[in-house]
Amino acid sequence: MSKKLSSVLALVLALVMVLSLAACGNKPAGTDGSSGAETGSAAETQSNGETQPGGETQPGGEVSDVDSYTYNTYSTSLGNNWNPHTWETNADDAVNGYITSPFVTMSILNSEDGVYQWVYEMATEVNDVTADHRDDLTKYNVLLAEGDTVDTAEKGYVFEIKLNPDAKWANGEAITADDYIYSMKALLDPAMKNYRANLYVAGESALAGAEAYYYAGSTAYIDSEGAWAMADLTAGEDGQYVTAEGYPMYIAVNFPLAWTSGNTLNDYVEAYGDAYFDVTNWETLMGMADENGLVPLTDENLALFTPVTTTVADWGETEADLPNYFAYAKTFEDADYDETVGCYKVDDYTIIYVNAVKIDFNYFLTSLTSTWLVYEDLYEAGKDTSGELVTTNYGTSPETTMAYGPYMLESLQADKQMVFVQNPEWYGWEQGEDGTLVSYTNFEVDGQQVQQYRATRIVIDVMDDSAAKQAFLKGQLSDWTPTPEDLVAYAASDQLYKVDETYTMSFFFNTDVDMLKAMDESKGNTNSVVLSNINFRKAFSLAIDRAEWVTATQGYKPAFSLMNGLYYYDIYNDPESSYRNSEQAMQAIVNLYGVEYGEGKAYKTLKEAHDSINGYNLTEAKELMATACKELVDAGLYTEGEDIYIRVGYKKGALDSADNNQMALMNGYINAAVEGSGFGKVTLEAVGNIDDRYSAVPGGEFAIGYGAWGGAAFYPFRNMQVYCDPDQYSINEAADWDPKTETLTINIDGQDVTMTWQQWSGALIGSGPYAGADFETKLNVTAKMEEEYLGKYYRIPLAGSTSCSMLAYKVGYYTDEYNIMYDFGGLRLMHFNYTDAEWNEFVASQGGTLNYE
Repeated sequence: MSKKLSSVLALVLALVMVLSLAACGNKPAGTDGSSGAETGSAAETQSNGETQPGGETQPGGEVSDVDSYTYNTYSTSLGNNWNPHTWETNADDAVNGYITSPFVTMSILNSEDGVYQWVYEMATEVNDVTADHRDDLTKYNVLLAEGDTVDTAEKGYVFEIKLNPDAKWANGEAITADDYIYSMKALLDPAMKNYRANLYVAGESALAGAEAYYYAGSTAYIDSEGAWAMADLTAGEDGQYVTAEGYPMYIAVNFPLAWTSGNTLNDYVEAYGDAYFDVTNWETLMGMADENGLVPLTDENLALFTPVTTTVADWGETEADLPNYFAYAKTFEDADYDETVGCYKVDDYTIIYVNAVKIDFNYFLTSLTSTWLVYEDLYEAGKDTSGELVTTNYGTSPETTMAYGPYMLESLQADKQMVFVQNPEWYGWEQGEDGTLVSYTNFEVDGQQVQQYRATRIVIDVMDDSAAKQAFLKGQLSDWTPTPEDLVAYAASDQLYKVDETYTMSFFFNTDVDMLKAMDESKGNTNSVVLSNINFRKAFSLAIDRAEWVTATQGYKPAFSLMNGLYYYDIYNDPESSYRNSEQAMQAIVNLYGVEYGEGKAYKTLKEAHDSINGYNLTEAKELMATACKELVDAGLYTEGEDIYIRVGYKKGALDSADNNQMALMNGYINAAVEGSGFGKVTLEAVGNIDDRYSAVPGGEFAIGYGAWGGAAFYPFRNMQVYCDPDQYSINEAADWDPKTETLTINIDGQDVTMTWQQWSGALIGSGPYAGADFETKLNVTAKMEEEYLGKYYRIPLAGSTSCSMLAYKVGYYTDEYNIMYDFGGLRLMHFNYTDAEWNEFVASQGGTLNYE
């Protein structure tokens, strides 16, 4: 049993543009969408051609008079670094959404039927040229998929990108292949170690040779993630152990590790001391650590380290777990970009991109929805070589930025306001008869080219929620994100838009008996040890009336599974390929809840049975509670009749009325289930202002946590990794089980195959044994894993979150039918119902305050 602490990670595939808001209210939301992790807000658009008071529109929402059109929005903070090589926050990335253009993006092909299309921007064409460039597979050390050889590989590795010859920088200079190659070389520069290089050094769209160049001439210290046991290592002449590859091994005493969820072991020793560790040798070990927090792995040093984690029972580890605290040093030889990296120029408007591993063409296009392009002169002028690493101030101010998108940054007042204006050198603009800049799509939407990017200015002001609400009602903002409390007042508004997100809100548990006992003694709980019993947890789940529970918070929908209807397994080829609607996924949930169907049953078909599930069965919950009580009493873990009090790690911020309402309902549900079971009264207390509840639960601070996982909507076959692969993700349920050792048997094509849960979670992706399997096989595996994992009741799904926002009468989206691939058309296809002057007149006519209820 590992004591790894956990944190929620985002797996979101970002395909929608800046200002892609979602729809709700009394207009249908259409296909579900995806976004952030807790209750959000969004905005609703007008239908095409819909007329609002004071703003006459033509078909497509086109305003009859041409004038200035300002889109006013807000943020709690502004971006301060939008350098595509180093940006970190969403606010940073939002700036790039205005001032840059990707190689490709997605937009509407047919809004009535919800059909999307790939749209070329900075590229005019992308082709898979693997069969003609097999020599690149060898030159750049590509890792070939099973069944492919250098002589037979046909597709999936080498791609030709034809560049847009009309693309220019904001200063009028042409953008050519040289700019892209310079930018990639700068991104991967080993002297800079740029943060965003990780997108190209590793992952499905990693660039061949990028890792070797990025680390060239340096030694990288890497978490071994338990890959080598002591038996795999040999001691060198100096006594330090090395791998068969010659990598020197170290004990990581103050070095971030996956095993400790990105924290260092020293963090936990300082936090828990001798309650969890034998600290006799700790000061000595820390004194031996180098600047990286590493101690050479020798017999003597291992003898000092072993008792630290293996002696005190509460830490729960043995000598078999020691390799998880090892790291190794890998030295990379000097490398030349041109000879090492598979991104090179063919001619002025053609580049080749060699992927490090095989990738589907549509997934490669998805990787091209972001870019690495920077302007050389400003990038070089901003370099600072005084530190250990070279840095640049590129993309930190209007003066250090060169735009090449439809807008450019006109002004920036730190912590106050950003203003964007039209970039006259963007390839998409035409000059209208009145001298204004106008743009029409280079693709057809609903059978015709339509006007795009109608906003002439975009203003972002820094505001808190309260100030933003007042500004929106006064007509000073074009959008507003209501708080959960505000959503109640605007639930019926035609301007409120809501769409589903991929995130599933859940209770997750710490079921380890020893840790639960410790929490009963020192963390304020009473009898939280009851959570160690699976029948108690299952009864808890079945006692919850999710249909009622979601009414406590605006924007929630009942959830009974790990993944909702937003997950698609073949979205690029089949827009109806919903994982949740597949026979395998429906059968998994029908099995979980024990619903029968067929001849002579209440439900004739699988779909009828699946659609009947609401997760609520108080009768069964009561029976299971009685069984759980007897089992716990017999095990000496609980005294019949005693009350139960459990603190729930609920929220990063302060609790609000919606949170309290949720918990009040939850207490009612669980007490209805324990009535007559032998258990005493159960009290669940929500606790807020928790920095990281995802770590606090497996760390022994809370027995129950409340939070969400979501994202990766277009490849559900990787999602089980967040529950099963501790080498890739911090497992919220780390105190409950070890997926690296527990096994699962799944029937594949008539053969029973047994692997660990961790192995299964990676079997369908990358170089996994079933990565190339057909969808039927992948659906079978994923659904079986989802069913079996939910059956452990380490996590109870509760609700799916939604994103909501209000949109001002001033503007409207192209369509009010949401689609996960292109939202509502975004800022690109947004129309204006008023010019700035007309809007001011309209707001004044309403007395300066607008009514959106």
